[in-house]
Amino acid sequence: MELDKYVGKRNQYQKDIDAMMTDYNRLQARLSTLNPGLIVTSFRNAPVFDFMNPSEKIDQILLPNLFYDHPFKQIPRVDRCRTCHQGIDQKPYMDAPQPFRTHPNLDLYLGSGSPHPLESFGCTTCHAGLDRATSFQNAGHSPRSEEQRKEWEKKYGWHEDHFLETPMHPMNGIEAGCYKCHNASSDVPQAAALNNGRDLIRIYGCFGCHKLPGYENIRKVGPDLSTVSGKLTKEWVRKWLMNPKDFKSEARMPQFWWNSNNSGPQWDKRNAAEINAITEYLWSKSKPKELPAGRTGGNAEAGKQIIESVGCFGCHAIGPIQDVPNQSQTRRRHGFNLANQGSKVSASWIYNWVKDPAQVWPQTKMPSLRLTDDEAANVAAYLSSLKNPEWEAKPLPQVEEPALDEVTLEFLRANSTDIEAREKLKGMNLDQKNLYSGERLIARYGCFGCHTIPGFENAQPIGTELTEAGSKLISQLDFGFLPIEHSRHGWYEQKLKDPRIFDVGRVKRPEELLKMPNFHFADKDVNSITMVLTSLVREPVPLEMRDKTNTAIAEGRQLIAEKNCRGCHLIEGAGGDIRPTFSAQALWPPNLATEGFKTQPLWLHPFLKDPGTVRLRPWLTARMPTFHFTEQQAGTIERYFSAVDKVDYPFISTEIETDAERLRVGADLFAKLQCQSCHPTSNALPPGKAPEDLAPNLMLASQRLRPEWVLRWLQDPQKIFPGTRMPTFFPADAAHPEGVSPFPNILGGDVKAQIRAVRDHLFITVGGGRRSSLTTN
Repeated sequence: MELDKYVGKRNQYQKDIDAMMTDYNRLQARLSTLNPGLIVTSFRNAPVFDFMNPSEKIDQILLPNLFYDHPFKQIPRVDRCRTCHQGIDQKPYMDAPQPFRTHPNLDLYLGSGSPHPLESFGCTTCHAGLDRATSFQNAGHSPRSEEQRKEWEKKYGWHEDHFLETPMHPMNGIEAGCYKCHNASSDVPQAAALNNGRDLIRIYGCFGCHKLPGYENIRKVGPDLSTVSGKLTKEWVRKWLMNPKDFKSEARMPQFWWNSNNSGPQWDKRNAAEINAITEYLWSKSKPKELPAGRTGGNAEAGKQIIESVGCFGCHAIGPIQDVPNQSQTRRRHGFNLANQGSKVSASWIYNWVKDPAQVWPQTKMPSLRLTDDEAANVAAYLSSLKNPEWEAKPLPQVEEPALDEVTLEFLRANSTDIEAREKLKGMNLDQKNLYSGERLIARYGCFGCHTIPGFENAQPIGTELTEAGSKLISQLDFGFLPIEHSRHGWYEQKLKDPRIFDVGRVKRPEELLKMPNFHFADKDVNSITMVLTSLVREPVPLEMRDKTNTAIAEGRQLIAEKNCRGCHLIEGAGGDIRPTFSAQALWPPNLATEGFKTQPLWLHPFLKDPGTVRLRPWLTARMPTFHFTEQQAGTIERYFSAVDKVDYPFISTEIETDAERLRVGADLFAKLQCQSCHPTSNALPPGKAPEDLAPNLMLASQRLRPEWVLRWLQDPQKIFPGTRMPTFFPADAAHPEGVSPFPNILGGDVKAQIRAVRDHLFITVGGGRRSSLTTN
């Protein structure tokens, strides 16, 4: 018997071995067909005989709805990438070496159930490159770095293909392939770097000089200079124009003088003369606005606390912004950096500005924070105390008339002979030369693209149109004498890093020199903007394959970006950049997830128009600003929130069908759950409570919230706002997906009935809401 036991085990092990050997033998047989030997392989792949069963064959995907836009002809795409990338759409090969590795995130890209299935979109639609290529070199792979370039040159003999006009996007610029389809909205899903680039273009005002799609109706980014003499001094403006970053390193104004093509001793006098001429012209056209005398004598320390607490840091910063993601940095730069304001403007001007920005500049984007006179005076005292002593001590270069004569003569020669120009110059005094040259210098450098300047109301942008920058022929880009990669990506990167360096080594007259100023972008910002430029391609995409973002959502996202709402609020999972500046989570501006499903349109509309009339948490120092929304703008935001949450707008019913018994039970549960320990029912701060201990006032619930949202909120707050401090009173588990009540003896422990009872009490008894005509007593 003992022997039989071991014999049985041996037989079982033998069966297991035989089963494994069966798989092994099958795979070996398959391998022998794939590699039958050099002679057989050569024969089966040879011309004429390769029709039988070649081991090397092209794996291609026909994409009849996607085209290349060639001259006089649109050619359908035929992607052959899978010839090498065999496992690209198959999950088992996530850890395989290239080129067999699975594409990342198959649920989003290439998977049959993804929004971008391989059989419909292919590869080159997003990655670019030559669709019909079957070799690493010919496909148009682009290295992401100099190190990778050297590696490819050594391993694959890679080199730049000067004849391929559609090389692949490098992997650090891959999001450029998204925009051709996702161009209906200001935000492209899953494309943080691309979105950051679009935000940077909007903030830095690239559209002021260049025509760019999506930026057609945006206000100029720079301040109105028609009243400049009432705000600044000539000395300050001349220093500022020399190099804005000398005043503060975070300045957004670019540098026009002392760049790659106009630096050196031979340029110092001319640059000083040009700057002075522009300043004199601006002062000659300036008409200062009459403003009330600003209050002085505020408390600087109190002003600092106000700036840190009311919400200024959603759009502004003081000094460098560090250790935050790119897009968060960009949103925090929506407003100008507040550093060194005391060396720029007077306390009186700051007072009027923070008290009511629109009275100073009606077209301003800055909202009103409804500061009291004392608060405004304190803020003015603090900001005017922030100074840059080195800047104030910096001497101005002497302006010499011969240098101004040179500039003036250059402009006179444009429409006259040299002799005539010199005669006209002799008849001009110093003021005339400054005004004449200043006006033409403003036209040359395109200052009116960012600033409102009298005399340039109808001037046209001076920069190259960038609508199809991603399809611009590489042969049309002038690389000068620079040893850089001959590609669009490489040229745009260099142009953004040092716009005028392409003039180096060339002999040109001043009027022939490149004019684009230097923004001194950080490398990460250069990469983001380059990504946007290479995304602007002339490539037809059928309507059925484009992003089908609802018009209401697209318009709402555009306005939200324009007003920088995400600087304070978390919207569609992005934003809330001001949060790290607060000491406690309870002090954060609210998460606006489910805002359309949450709020009643008839409450949200007047709140957006004038948030000062409603204080949900009046004990907080942070406040929703008054943006002075028009009726159309307020409606755009309301429609956006409703469209995102797919709820009815604008007409909804808020009547509650209930009865006296349910209201009684609701009041009992309301007390047992201790709702008022966090939610007060008045605007006063309860004794012994700190602001961070409290949640919104429940007296406004029936006017503000949709009844059905409250039901979902009470059932699982964490599902709506992950991380919320609101406790989950009815936790769910696998056995009880609807939740478990802490009060099993009330309404038989029915969770839905208990939640409804609490909601009804909150709306009817606490909030004074409307009861349905079907309600029984």
